[in-house]
Amino acid sequence: MNTLSTTEWIATVIFALILAIIAYRVIRGMPNMSGNISAFRKRTLVWTQVALVLTVLQLNFKAGDWRFGIILGLIVLFTGSVWLAARHYDLRLHGVTDSAEQEAGKE
Repeated sequence: MNTLSTTEWIATVIFALILAIIAYRVIRGMPNMSGNISAFRKRTLVWTQVALVLTVLQLNFKAGDWRFGIILGLIVLFTGSVWLAARHYDLRLHGVTDSAEQEAGKE
């Protein structure tokens, strides 16, 4: 099994930090998104599924080489976190509108 060198570990950590910063900015900007958040949620779910399938294929067919599998795994974590945040925001947004409609219906 191949081991990762120090420069490969450093590059992986830098890539993970870049993805974390992008995810943070996207998640913090969700309330300002104009348009349908559920469409964004569906797109991120598709990309999460695609990255997950590619990761599993990479790990199955490329035994012993973890380089590309690690990068794909980081992309799965990135897209999954953005999808989960969009899902949470969408449910919170629809929960607020549903409770407002119920209160209006009671009066």
